[in-house]
Amino acid sequence: MPRRKFLGLSAATMGALGALGAAPAEESGHGADQHRSGPRPARASSRHGRRTYNSEYAGEYLNRVAFPLGGIGAGMICLEGTGALSHVSLRNHPDVFNEPCVFAAISVKGKRPAARVLEGPVPGRKLFGAAGTGNGAGGTTYGLPRFANATFRTRFPFGVVALADPQVPLSVEITGWSPFEPGDADNSSLPAAALEYRFTNWSKSPVEAVFSFNARNFMAAGDNQQAVRPVEGGFILWGGGSKLKQAEEAAFSATVSEPGVKVNYAWFRGGWWDALTLAWKDVTEGACYDRAPLTEGAPSPGASLFVPLQLAAGASKTVVLRLAWFSG
Repeated sequence: MPRRKFLGLSAATMGALGALGAAPAEESGHGADQHRSGPRPARASSRHGRRTYNSEYAGEYLNRVAFPLGGIGAGMICLEGTGALSHVSLRNHPDVFNEPCVFAAISVKGKRPAARVLEGPVPGRKLFGAAGTGNGAGGTTYGLPRFANATFRTRFPFGVVALADPQVPLSVEITGWSPFEPGDADNSSLPAAALEYRFTNWSKSPVEAVFSFNARNFMAAGDNQQAVRPVEGGFILWGGGSKLKQAEEAAFSATVSEPGVKVNYAWFRGGWWDALTLAWKDVTEGACYDRAPLTEGAPSPGASLFVPLQLAAGASKTVVLRLAWFSG
C-alpha cells in the first residue's frame, strides 16, 4: 500500500472516531531476500567500546531510545528501541513513561512452534524500581517471551527496529513513521501513525505463522463508560466522557488492510491477569478467529486482531498497522 493511500485511510478512520459520540456500539510484500542459515545477532557499531556516531543502537544503548510517532501537536506514541510502544500521550497532555498493555506478537506453527512478543529484551530499568515492580508489575507484559536480539536505527521520519532470535525462523523489521510533508501543516498534523512489520523466512522450509496486535482498553477513564467497537480491519478502543466532563471522551483505532484479518473484540472479563493470560494463550496456540463485540454485561477489557501468514523459504511479507486516535 502506498504511504499516501495510508494517509487517506487514516484520515477516514479519524473522521469516524470523531463522530463516535455516545452511540453504542497494507501494505503487503512478497520477495526473496538473500538466503541465510539463521538470523544475524544484533550488534552496535563501536570503537573502543563506544557507539559510533549515527550508527545503529544495540544492547545498553537501547535502554532510553523512544522514537515519537504522531502528527505535530496531535498526540504521541513512542516506538522504543526494543520495539515496545510507550510514552502514550493521546489526551491533550504529555504522559511520559505511560506504557499501557499493548503489544504485537508472532506465533510460528509447525513441528517447532514459537511465540514471541515483537520486541527485544525488556530494559532492566523497567523491571526494578518502577512503581509496582515489587508486586509483579501488574498491567505490563514484561513476563512474556521476546526476541533475543534487537537493534534500532533512525532516519527521520522513519525509526526501524530489527529483531532476531535463533529459536524463531523469522527475522523481523519494524518501521515506525508518522505523516510528515514539509510545507503542509495540515497533513503533517494528523493524529495517526504507522507500524510496518516485515517478516522474512530465513529457514529452508515454508513457515506458517499468525501476526497479532493486542491491546487492553487504555482509553477508558475512571468510571466513565467504555467499550471495544468494531471497525473494518481492526478495532476501536473507546472511552466515554462524564456528565460534567464530556471532553474526556476519546478513542483509539488499530487497523490493517489484510484480507484474511480476524478480530476478537471480546477479551475475557476477569480479574488480576486473567484477560492478558488468555490473550497470550491465543498467541501461543496460533489462534486466528472472529469474536463479536459484547452487547451485554461488563465491557470487554481489550481486543486482538490476527493476520495469518504463509512464507516460503527466503520470502518476505509486510503487514502495515494503522494507528489513529481522537480526544475531546
